[in-house]
Amino acid sequence: MERPLALYRRFLWESKNISWVYTSALDKLFASRREYFETYSLAQHMLSEQQQHEVDDLIVAATLAAESQVERDMWGWTIRIPLKPWGIFCGVEPEGMVCARFSSLDAAAASDPVGLFAVQRVAPNAPVRQTSLIPCAESTHFLVEQYFDESEQLPARIAISGNEALMALSMPNAEWDIVKGLSEPDLFALFHELMRESDVSTQIVAGDETNDKASIIKARFAAAKGDNIGTMIGDLKFMHEAVFYYGCRCDLQQIRQMIFSLPEEQQKELWQDSDTLEVQCPRCGRTHLVTK
Repeated sequence: MERPLALYRRFLWESKNISWVYTSALDKLFASRREYFETYSLAQHMLSEQQQHEVDDLIVAATLAAESQVERDMWGWTIRIPLKPWGIFCGVEPEGMVCARFSSLDAAAASDPVGLFAVQRVAPNAPVRQTSLIPCAESTHFLVEQYFDESEQLPARIAISGNEALMALSMPNAEWDIVKGLSEPDLFALFHELMRESDVSTQIVAGDETNDKASIIKARFAAAKGDNIGTMIGDLKFMHEAVFYYGCRCDLQQIRQMIFSLPEEQQKELWQDSDTLEVQCPRCGRTHLVTK
């Protein structure tokens, strides 16, 4: 079975010290989500149009953010918009997997006027980096911009329209005023002008589903560091490309290890008189049946 993969590319506008990440394959990203839900029989939440929009925007913005970085970190975005009765989690793995979880909140959390905005990053062989901010916007992709502005001290702009999305990220000493005040349509227009209408819409599809998915994705990351890196496309230097797809690294062995690593008293409380447990992955919602 073939898995849809969404191709993202990163460029550098050297004369202005601005980095760009672009994709025109959002249909592939959301097709892989539909496939994941069908494969594991996950029930779709009955979301309003606005709620679904915010979930989708966070998935897109989080993948753009991941590709904007040279190092392949694991990302976790947890957002609870003030006075909204719901929250969203989105995780992005170094291998290109992304998943999201929508949750309804109790009355106390729903009436919280401050909300919650936390970003967790884990780099290879490094401690967890946790950032907590006060959400300053109601739209999730603007919160991703807020994270870069306040935590990384590097302003960012994100634009999403139809099947394409892009992120402009300030580098040190960037001429940021060029993009700072642009509307989202004008941001797209500037990017395409810089590309001089070059083809940036290439889409790719993974091969044999039976192969190790993480190895396939890592191989593609490695292949992206080939002869094309450093090539000028219009006014932009091509720096990297990567693929993203909807998925989660959770499996039965991982869930078992989590349960059996708990203190004995907690395990007894979990099992009680049963020989089986149904455990939902907190990241993607997939249910795993664990036996003693």
